[in-house]
Formats: sequence, structure tokens, C-alpha cells
Amino acid sequence: MRKLRGALLGAGNIALMAHAPQWVADEILRGAVEVVGVADLAADNRRAARALFPGARFYENAQEVLEREDLDFCDICTPPFTHRALVETAAARGVAVVCEKPMAPTLDDAVAMARAVREARLVFQPCHQYHYAPQWQVVRQLMPAIGRVHLAQYRVQRLGANPGNPHWRPQWRTESGLAGGGILVDHGAHIFYQLRSLLGEPLRVQATTRTLRHHSYGVEDTAMVTLDYGGCLAEVMLTWAGHRREIGYRFVGEHGEIAGDEERVTLFAETTREVPCGDGLSAGSSHAGWYAPLLRDFTRRVRSGDTSGDGLVEAMHVTRLIERAYESAAAGRALPLLAPGEAADRVG
Repeated sequence: MRKLRGALLGAGNIALMAHAPQWVADEILRGAVEVVGVADLAADNRRAARALFPGARFYENAQEVLEREDLDFCDICTPPFTHRALVETAAARGVAVVCEKPMAPTLDDAVAMARAVREARLVFQPCHQYHYAPQWQVVRQLMPAIGRVHLAQYRVQRLGANPGNPHWRPQWRTESGLAGGGILVDHGAHIFYQLRSLLGEPLRVQATTRTLRHHSYGVEDTAMVTLDYGGCLAEVMLTWAGHRREIGYRFVGEHGEIAGDEERVTLFAETTREVPCGDGLSAGSSHAGWYAPLLRDFTRRVRSGDTSGDGLVEAMHVTRLIERAYESAAAGRALPLLAPGEAADRVG
């Protein structure tokens, strides 16, 4: 069986620290995939990627890779504002896509991308790697013990935005025109797809965003979001204005509670059960190991032509929820997740 031919679009931090090591070192992926093209604007990044993919051809322009190489898939590791053009080009050429989060900076972009993917009948996989975190797998396994959830709380505390690649724009995550927003975009995306997997989609969203500490940023460093599911409320606190890195969460249900921190996940129900979780959710920033199972699932789907699955809908949901949260913060009130009369093609 021939190997799938892939291209790495963007060879910055997340590509070199998380994606590329899996394509090269994971035994299953190494046997299934050959990365034949790599693109990055920075010559230093291309040189770094050449050490990992010595047989690939290298380009400065990502569009050129898609146009010149015979590809089965592309792995998009560029900032969100570039995603739409790359996905639309990939779709026009019948190239499957695995794409870094968030899918797009605006819902209009996400809708256009989803339409292109569906019309081309492509496999599309968003990089929602927190689904594959060992801690989150434990939470999912314990969830039936607490019954229907009526309260969820999530707290993410960071010291600041992660620096970008030094060979391009190190501060791009704090430039609104490039990132599309602050911590609500950068980390909120992960929390929103995790919550959707447990609670479904909320009816209403209310958000407050502020810059509390990093006043040089062009985006918010703190966001407080309340999601109303009808019979359940979720509170999400995200900040780059902390003095230590940590993530904590709790889910309260009709029969008990699950609480998690950097060291353990604990079930409080008929019996108490504590599951140690090693490095927690805040060790490092790339979480490279969580990508291997995600990329294995993706390559399996590409091989089989499996265009089913929830990834595209989930990615659209994340973009919609972020956009509505910013609209809520600007309006100073809660808003329905779906705008009145929102067209069907704008719903995942």
C-alpha cells in the first residue's frame, strides 16, 4: 500500500514542535505518510524543517505547494487568518485537510470553508487535540457516574500569550488583525469544543472581555464567559493576566461531581475515586503527544475516504461561539448562540 503524500503548510512553532515530530517519529504515521512538500515564509524555518523531512521539496509560498505537488492531504499550521484561502485551494484540488484551530477568524470564513469542503467531499480534521489529552479521557470515562450535568466550571490561567515563531511575527497572537482576538480565541477554542462534547451546544452566551495586565496587547488578556444550556450553566474564565500556569475544572451532576487540576482528576459520587494525571493540562504549550492519535485518525479517514464525523461541525461551532462571545461583550448582554433567522447554511 502506497504512502499518503502530504504537505506541511507553515513550519513555525506548532508545526516543528507538535505536528512534524509525529509525522516523523510515530511508527504508525511514519509507515502511512510521506511529507513531500513544506512551505514557510522564513528561510530559517525551512532549514529546520529540512532536518526532519530531507526528501521534501521546500517552498516559500503555501499556495504554491498546493498547486505544484501531487498531494493526498495538507497539514495547515499557519495562523487563522490564512486558513480560508488555503482550505479553498485544497478543496479545489481534492486535497484532504487537517487544520490548526481555530478553523477561521470569522463565521463568514468558516461557512465558506465548510461549503468548499462539503462540495469537494473532502476529509477535514480540525486540530482539537485536547480531546486526546489523557486527563480529558479520564473525565469522559467518569462522566456517567455523576449523571446529568447541571453546572460546569472551567478556569485557565496563564502568565501571558505564548510567543510566536521568532522568524516571523513573535507577537502575532496579540495582534488583532492577525490573531482575530486574544485568549478567547487562543485558548477558548479548546474549552468550547470540550464542553460541546459533553453538554451539546448552548442556547445563549454572555461574555465580558478586558485587558487587565498586558496593556501593550492589541487584544484582550482576560475573558469571562457564561454558557446557558437551559438545564445547565457553564462558566469559563480565561486569563493571560495570571502569575502561574494552571487549569482547573469541575462538573457537577445529579449524582456527584468531577473535579480536575494539574495533578489529578477526582470523582466525588457514591464513592470517591482519584486518578493521578502526571503533567496536567499546562505542561508546555504544544502538547505534542496529543497530536499522534489525532493525526492517526485523520490518516485513517483519508485512506478510507471517510468524510463523515463531527469535526467540521465542531470547528464551525467553535468559530460561531467565539464570534458571539465577542458580540455579547460589545453589547453588554447575553445573546442567543444562533442569531434570529440565521440561514441554514450557516449552521453546522
